[in-house]
Amino acid sequence: MTQLAPRDVTLLTDEISYLRPSASGYAAFGTPFAGELARPGENCSAPIAALFFLEKGPHNRVDELPSAEAVRRLMRNILFFAEDKRLVERLFATACDFVARVPIRRLTFYPDARVWDEVRNFASNLELHDGVPHHA
Repeated sequence: MTQLAPRDVTLLTDEISYLRPSASGYAAFGTPFAGELARPGENCSAPIAALFFLEKGPHNRVDELPSAEAVRRLMRNILFFAEDKRLVERLFATACDFVARVPIRRLTFYPDARVWDEVRNFASNLELHDGVPHHA
């Protein structure tokens, strides 16, 4: 996906993401970690309008995920090494809160630049429904 991104997209990371809750939702922050693109993310942040779990497929489409599946998939993607029961419970509660506050979808995509049209259309539809500007 990052290799297919339009030139005007700010890349926060193509490897490990850093997310934090804020008063208005959640924000994503650039990280110094580099993945396929071999370059670190930008030193900035952006509000999270949605989270997409990516799957390659024959065409581009966005599908809803049930909350339970979204939490399971999110938990599989969180780096967490503590075994303290309270910290584990807090992490799980945070993941549940994230899923309750942020739209989570499966983005099936054919690997060409048109997939970004799906992302932008999704963000535009969010704006139409809640009247709040979002960044995809």
